[in-house]
Amino acid sequence: MKAIQIHQFLNLPSSLEGDAANNNQYLSMNHNVAKPLLLKKKNQMLVKVLACSISPGDVIMVQGNMKLMHQPFPFVPGMDICGVVVDPNGSTTFQNGNVIVASNGMNPVGGMAEYMVVEHDECVLKPTNVSVEQAAASSSSAIAARNAVMEHVQKGDRVLVLGGSGGVGSAAIAIAKHQAHASFVATTSTQSEFCKKLGADLVIDYRTQDWWQIMEDDFENNQKFDVIIDTVGGGNFYGRAEKVAKTGKDGGTFVAVTGDDPQPDCRTTWKLIQFFAKVLARMLCTKLFTTRRLPNYVMLLPHSVPYEGRKEVLEWIENGSLTIPIDETFPFTTQGVSQAFQKVASGHAHGKVVVKIANE
Repeated sequence: MKAIQIHQFLNLPSSLEGDAANNNQYLSMNHNVAKPLLLKKKNQMLVKVLACSISPGDVIMVQGNMKLMHQPFPFVPGMDICGVVVDPNGSTTFQNGNVIVASNGMNPVGGMAEYMVVEHDECVLKPTNVSVEQAAASSSSAIAARNAVMEHVQKGDRVLVLGGSGGVGSAAIAIAKHQAHASFVATTSTQSEFCKKLGADLVIDYRTQDWWQIMEDDFENNQKFDVIIDTVGGGNFYGRAEKVAKTGKDGGTFVAVTGDDPQPDCRTTWKLIQFFAKVLARMLCTKLFTTRRLPNYVMLLPHSVPYEGRKEVLEWIENGSLTIPIDETFPFTTQGVSQAFQKVASGHAHGKVVVKIANE
């Protein structure tokens, strides 16, 4: 089968002006990769991949930043797919020909290929009126947005989404406004019309204005945010929330989707320990010392069973209450996949990035 393979960790440019072609010696299309084998576990099945979307987690994987996700070379990147079941392997839920939406969970490999093995409990049937590209784009980022919003935003809350034009941020805007029924949604972005169509009431252009100063300039009656959802990371954003967010004592919450570093360096065991120690220390310190002036700090952690989140997101797309914006769909070629990874790594994708693998 055809599959994209990573032969060495990539050094992806941090802007769209970088040269993606430099990585082509480490990222290539192989036309003779063995089709993945089912291990005859009853919870596995074989799927023909139709489309695969790219998330920041995939970028971290191909750059080798996370020790726990390290794979032997060469490996096939990608985890969020829409595909057709070709071997249900004894499933009582799925059968040959079903079009499903799935992810490889915490093992972000296998999606950039003609075939992929997936777990039954990671799969949901694709609604008939949802496109293959939209379905592939509905997994990791939209589920993260759904978890961040539905677990922390209450009806009538005022919400600030940092990074509203990215895959998680764009979904968070729509879910906060139309599913959680937030009374006011603000976001940081350079794409004003794009974010307003999703449901944002205020778009803060971070090139000209600091979001942590907007209370003095734009808001009446100094109405502070109940929830801040940070999909960007870095910049000590939590420490700057004092002027615009309610304190933890008053019910304010800061949800860190990416953490302090959107691309953490956990290439060694020691760096991995330091990463988790820093996260735990931040959460403990905020609970003990800072909630009288800052909101509660919550690190969004992966959920062990994403089935319910994926099912709910697809239902919202099906009934028209949620649209997953797709920035661009790339072809299933070495150049196409390389450019897709570069776009996500640049941080300037306006919505999700998808690679079309095959026709339905």
